[in-house]
Amino acid sequence: MDSKHQIYRPEESKEDLMAEKLTSEDESNELLGDIDFMDTSSITVPESLIDQVIGQDEAVEVIKKAAHQRRHVMLIGSPGTGKSMLGKAMSELLPVEELQDVLVYANPEDNNTPRVRVVPAGRGKQIVDAQKMEARKKVQTRNMFLMLIVMALIVYAYYTGQLLFGVIAAALIFLSLRYMLPKEDAMVPKLLVDNNNKKKAP
Repeated sequence: MDSKHQIYRPEESKEDLMAEKLTSEDESNELLGDIDFMDTSSITVPESLIDQVIGQDEAVEVIKKAAHQRRHVMLIGSPGTGKSMLGKAMSELLPVEELQDVLVYANPEDNNTPRVRVVPAGRGKQIVDAQKMEARKKVQTRNMFLMLIVMALIVYAYYTGQLLFGVIAAALIFLSLRYMLPKEDAMVPKLLVDNNNKKKAP
């Protein structure tokens, strides 16, 4: 290669290398909170998720305070900065006895605005099961009533000599009442949030 185009690369001195190494070690100690370890097997991982967060001391304090005061927190940051981990950690800090179930009821007046009901944790499933059983009983009672009407019409038509007319009339009445009456299942609430047998918030 021509000497005019040679690139000069100065050799780094030992002092520069040592200074760079010390700077790198200082940055690592600051990031890890002065944790001294040889490899990851010697690190004890805390059981609580909030204690596993490293490098976000201010965010940890905000999460603890928000969980204690039951406030909302908006987490904004680049991917990989611990937003999801902090959110899960906050759910562990919420009081277990204050977990709630959320029920959604159909609104006959406006389908776009359902009615919402909040009940203690575990109570939502009991309400839904009770409503389903009640709806099932109402359906059985209604079907039995319809069958009695149909049978009465057929018997009446048979004795009056108009059996065909009676069968057609009974079928029309049965179909109209079956599909025009409101469905009982529609009145059963939907369990939107179920915290039954859960020890921490979702």
